[in-house]
Amino acid sequence: MHELHLAQDILRKIKEEAGTRGQVPGTRVNYAKIQLGQSRFTHMAELLELFADISGGIKLEIEILPVKTICAECKTEFKPKTMRLDCEKCGSTNIQMVSGNELIVKELG
Repeated sequence: MHELHLAQDILRKIKEEAGTRGQVPGTRVNYAKIQLGQSRFTHMAELLELFADISGGIKLEIEILPVKTICAECKTEFKPKTMRLDCEKCGSTNIQMVSGNELIVKELG
Protein backbone atom coordinates (compact mmCIF):
# COMPACT_ATOMS: atom_id res chain seq x y z
CA MET A 1 0.00 0.00 0.00
CA HIS A 2 2.88 2.36 0.77
CA GLU A 3 4.29 2.05 -2.75
CA LEU A 4 0.87 2.85 -4.26
CA HIS A 5 0.67 6.10 -2.31
CA LEU A 6 4.21 6.95 -3.35
CA ALA A 7 3.42 6.19 -7.02
CA GLN A 8 0.40 8.52 -6.73
CA ASP A 9 2.58 11.22 -5.12
CA ILE A 10 5.12 10.93 -7.94
CA LEU A 11 2.42 11.24 -10.60
CA ARG A 12 0.86 14.24 -8.82
CA LYS A 13 4.28 15.92 -8.53
CA ILE A 14 4.99 15.31 -12.25
CA LYS A 15 1.65 16.87 -13.21
CA GLU A 16 2.23 19.87 -10.92
CA GLU A 17 5.72 20.35 -12.29
CA ALA A 18 4.46 20.14 -15.89
CA GLY A 19 2.02 22.98 -15.12
CA THR A 20 4.69 25.02 -13.36
CA ARG A 21 7.09 24.62 -16.28
CA GLY A 22 4.47 25.99 -18.67
CA GLN A 23 3.54 22.80 -20.42
CA VAL A 24 0.41 23.35 -22.48
CA PRO A 25 -2.62 21.92 -20.64
CA GLY A 26 -3.69 18.61 -22.16
CA THR A 27 -0.20 17.93 -23.53
CA ARG A 28 0.96 14.49 -22.52
CA VAL A 29 4.09 13.91 -20.44
CA ASN A 30 5.93 10.93 -21.93
CA TYR A 31 9.07 10.92 -19.80
CA ALA A 32 10.06 12.02 -16.33
CA LYS A 33 13.35 11.86 -14.48
CA ILE A 34 13.08 12.20 -10.72
CA GLN A 35 15.31 12.10 -7.68
CA LEU A 36 13.84 9.95 -4.93
CA GLY A 37 15.15 9.64 -1.40
CA GLN A 38 16.04 6.10 -0.36
CA SER A 39 13.87 6.29 2.76
CA ARG A 40 10.71 6.89 0.69
CA PHE A 41 10.34 3.38 -0.71
CA THR A 42 10.87 -0.24 0.23
CA HIS A 43 10.22 -2.17 -3.01
CA MET A 44 11.48 -0.44 -6.17
CA ALA A 45 10.09 -3.07 -8.58
CA GLU A 46 6.63 -2.77 -7.02
CA LEU A 47 6.81 1.03 -7.14
CA LEU A 48 7.73 1.02 -10.84
CA GLU A 49 4.97 -1.47 -11.66
CA LEU A 50 2.34 0.55 -9.81
CA PHE A 51 3.52 3.79 -11.40
CA ALA A 52 3.29 2.21 -14.86
CA ASP A 53 -0.28 1.09 -14.05
CA ILE A 54 -1.52 4.54 -12.97
CA SER A 55 0.52 6.87 -15.19
CA GLY A 56 -0.78 5.91 -18.61
CA GLY A 57 2.66 4.99 -19.90
CA ILE A 58 4.97 7.74 -18.62
CA LYS A 59 8.54 6.43 -18.81
CA LEU A 60 10.06 7.02 -15.38
CA GLU A 61 13.76 7.27 -14.62
CA ILE A 62 14.67 7.36 -10.94
CA GLU A 63 17.91 8.54 -9.37
CA ILE A 64 18.06 7.27 -5.80
CA LEU A 65 19.39 9.72 -3.20
CA PRO A 66 20.97 7.95 -0.23
CA VAL A 67 19.97 8.57 3.35
CA LYS A 68 22.39 10.88 5.16
CA THR A 69 22.11 11.73 8.82
CA ILE A 70 23.92 14.09 11.16
CA CYS A 71 24.41 13.76 14.89
CA ALA A 72 23.24 16.84 16.80
CA GLU A 73 25.75 16.07 19.57
CA CYS A 74 29.08 15.43 17.81
CA LYS A 75 28.13 16.80 14.35
CA THR A 76 29.24 13.59 12.60
CA GLU A 77 27.53 13.14 9.23
CA PHE A 78 27.10 9.58 8.05
CA LYS A 79 25.23 7.35 5.62
CA PRO A 80 23.70 4.62 7.77
CA LYS A 81 23.82 1.10 6.38
CA THR A 82 20.52 0.40 8.15
CA MET A 83 17.90 2.80 9.50
CA ARG A 84 20.01 3.52 12.58
CA LEU A 85 18.59 5.43 15.48
CA ASP A 86 21.98 6.22 16.99
CA CYS A 87 25.21 7.94 15.99
CA GLU A 88 27.97 5.70 14.63
CA LYS A 89 30.61 7.75 16.45
CA CYS A 90 29.24 8.77 19.86
CA GLY A 91 26.10 6.64 20.21
CA SER A 92 23.76 9.61 20.71
CA THR A 93 20.16 9.10 19.64
CA ASN A 94 19.84 12.80 18.78
CA ILE A 95 20.31 12.38 15.03
CA GLN A 96 18.59 14.12 12.14
CA MET A 97 18.07 13.01 8.56
CA VAL A 98 19.56 15.61 6.21
CA SER A 99 18.79 13.81 2.96
CA GLY A 100 17.08 10.69 1.71
CA ASN A 101 13.44 11.80 1.85
CA GLU A 102 13.34 13.89 -1.34
CA LEU A 103 10.97 13.72 -4.30
CA ILE A 104 12.31 16.09 -6.98
CA VAL A 105 11.29 16.26 -10.63
CA LYS A 106 14.47 16.89 -12.64
CA GLU A 107 13.30 16.50 -16.26
CA LEU A 108 10.08 16.16 -18.22
CA GLY A 109 9.61 15.25 -21.83
